[in-house]
Amino acid sequence: MPPLILITRPVDAAKTFAAAVQAELGSGADICIAPLLDIQLLPDLPDLSRYPTLIFTSAHAVASFARATTARDFTCYTVGSATAEKAAECGLSPIIGPGTGRDLAERIVGDAPATPCLHLRGDHIAFDIAKYLNSGGLDTEEATVYRQLPVPLPDAILTRIMQADAVIAPVFSPRSAQLLLDAVPKGSNLHVAAISGAAAGVFAPDNATRIEVAQSPDRQSMLACTATLWSHANRLEGRTGPQ
Repeated sequence: MPPLILITRPVDAAKTFAAAVQAELGSGADICIAPLLDIQLLPDLPDLSRYPTLIFTSAHAVASFARATTARDFTCYTVGSATAEKAAECGLSPIIGPGTGRDLAERIVGDAPATPCLHLRGDHIAFDIAKYLNSGGLDTEEATVYRQLPVPLPDAILTRIMQADAVIAPVFSPRSAQLLLDAVPKGSNLHVAAISGAAAGVFAPDNATRIEVAQSPDRQSMLACTATLWSHANRLEGRTGPQ
């Protein structure tokens, strides 16, 4: 069987990334959307009038913000370009970070925006931006505006994984990497495209056949990394990639 590309992002993000992968690799790519997280937006925000500067590290936080208020008069930082796109769509003017929470926090410390800052975040984070900024002298608070609820893989998808000669799995955070590792049957021929070293570090050497870290922590680099792993798996099985 051809390599299976297993996309485990929350459903909307998974569909967007799957479409990009399909466009890149063509009709020969076997793509399976299998979310391991369900996003639950929370209805309430804190009183935003206290915060001249908002920080977003995911598009889900932007969605929660946009649903809860029409206020847009803020200095706005986003972790990277994908989150910035969502912020711009809802009427904010984002300052775009380099792609990771730590790099964004370093940028904000350097800019020294008006405080207090507010980090709008999910219930799980890879890097504690508020703690970093407070230690750097910038008064920063945080608010959880969405939850990330684990979702088990259906039996039909587990069967597809076990039947595949190779499973190409892009992972976009350490938490999603751990959920993938917990969900995939033992012995799967797993090839991981990781958005960061932290995400890659979840996997021990015997957990995956191959692990590649994207050149940059962004969607385009993850697409390129996924395509590279897919082409490599095809070569190993004696197949050719798209012409």
